[in-house]
Amino acid sequence: MPLDLIYSELDNLTIKTGLELLNGKFTNDYATQNELNYAIFTAKINPEYKTEFSGFSVKLGAKIVGSFDTENSVNNFLIYPDVHIQKPIIEEFLNIYGGVSGDLKTNTYKSFSDKNPYISPTIFMTQTSEKYKAFIGLNGNLNNDLSFNISANLKQEDDKPLFLRNNSKSDGINTTYNGASLKGYEYGNSFSVVYDDVQTTSIFAELEYDFTNQLTFATNFQFDNFSMTNQAEAWNLPTFQTSLIAKYKTNKWYATSNIFYINDRQDLLYSSVFPSSTNGFQNISSFVDVNLNGGYHFNDKFSAFLKLNNVLNQNYQRFANFDVQGFQVLGGATYKFDF
Repeated sequence: MPLDLIYSELDNLTIKTGLELLNGKFTNDYATQNELNYAIFTAKINPEYKTEFSGFSVKLGAKIVGSFDTENSVNNFLIYPDVHIQKPIIEEFLNIYGGVSGDLKTNTYKSFSDKNPYISPTIFMTQTSEKYKAFIGLNGNLNNDLSFNISANLKQEDDKPLFLRNNSKSDGINTTYNGASLKGYEYGNSFSVVYDDVQTTSIFAELEYDFTNQLTFATNFQFDNFSMTNQAEAWNLPTFQTSLIAKYKTNKWYATSNIFYINDRQDLLYSSVFPSSTNGFQNISSFVDVNLNGGYHFNDKFSAFLKLNNVLNQNYQRFANFDVQGFQVLGGATYKFDF
């Protein structure tokens, strides 16, 4: 539970402070019946100073963090950079920017389940230290209608969380393990979280075009290269993803199309039921997904809408062994009441 306590500003100097407390438990881990408890308290101070120098906009700052893991008796005092520099190359059209930042991120079961709804309630919880993220980029406008952003960054993370499929405790027939009835997530249908120290090199680009006042097109792509310390792969993470978005809006009508692509990802195969050794990698194929939605506002209170998801009816897997739903149609109406 994060809590920002103080936000003070004096001339160009800003100091932000905050507290975070993560506390809870899981009944057992996946391998044994041992209870998993976690209690992590974090205090942060983030001073930053903003100034202008020879046409450069400069932010100089640091994040000072104290972290106290009472369950594992691990205490850390950490300092991260928080520096950002920007300068116009062509006024109002082209800017160059760069910097280096870092932070200590508190992982939660909710944040994991938001990304992967199939994780089991057997997770060891710890924090992720983004030791540094060095970045450089260009942004601006080619004209009044076309804007862009291109950036490259190098990031080092300690204890980066990765989703990895749990090995099934059932061979398809038995429903018990060590004399206890199997839980719903122990049939090879859930994921654990493993942590590794990972260096990531990324290239990101986005482009937005205002065709008219009502119609806008946008596209982006991201390429990531992962360098692992202990794990064989960056489990379930794509190395390339891209999307194309179109938006149309008038006083009455609105419509949005979203086409996105994610390339292959990797998970583990197991030689037999739990506990067992691994037996190679499972390739999770790339996919394209097309989604359309729109609607009509009859007045300020009454509207109708229509959503079309997975228009291509692709039976792809977002995570191993979990096929998404095929073509879906959802329509309806909304009405706002005055109270």
